[in-house]
Amino acid sequence: MSYDPKMLCTTQKQALLVIDMQNDFVADGGAFDQAGFDVARYQALEPVIYEMIDNARQSKIPVVFITMEHNEENDGEAAWKQRRVARNHPNSCRAGTWGVQPYGRLIPQENEKRFQKHRYSAFVNDNLEIYLNELQIETLVLTGINTNVCVESTARAAHEKDFHVVLVEGATTCAYEDVYQASIKNFARHFGAITTSEKWIGYVTDFYLEKS
Repeated sequence: MSYDPKMLCTTQKQALLVIDMQNDFVADGGAFDQAGFDVARYQALEPVIYEMIDNARQSKIPVVFITMEHNEENDGEAAWKQRRVARNHPNSCRAGTWGVQPYGRLIPQENEKRFQKHRYSAFVNDNLEIYLNELQIETLVLTGINTNVCVESTARAAHEKDFHVVLVEGATTCAYEDVYQASIKNFARHFGAITTSEKWIGYVTDFYLEKS
């Protein structure tokens, strides 16, 4: 078979994943903004991802929202917490706070699922895989942040669980510019296929027009 993104998004049943587009990561005044990160690069993704969400909804493609959420119980006391404390990682996405909420217009509708995670990969929440299998999803289309951390960790896990994975370049970015292209290349070599939001919308529009 030809392993190209158009084929993966038209001949396989797909779902659109929106990863970690939350106030503490993206918004002015959020934890990452307060820590000095350039959140403008994250904010620039919002209209791109929103347009993809809108097209997915019109085409009846499931949209799945993945959000980070930390509390004392899932922090634990071992390596995860120790590294974050030692590296002075922003205390982001605490349960019950404004920071954990979806950013801007990237809000699930009543019929859409939101899965919480407390580590990098979305598949740390077993309910995500159960839900995708119930829908007989074969291809995951990934958007959100950070390309080299939560997005790539989710892609690795998805590929190992036998999902096809398509990463949407331009609908994802990194806190550190030097690792973005490296992550894109690593993804393309090992985990899936790369497309752009414009091309993906074209695939979806053409395919579902033909079906209607």
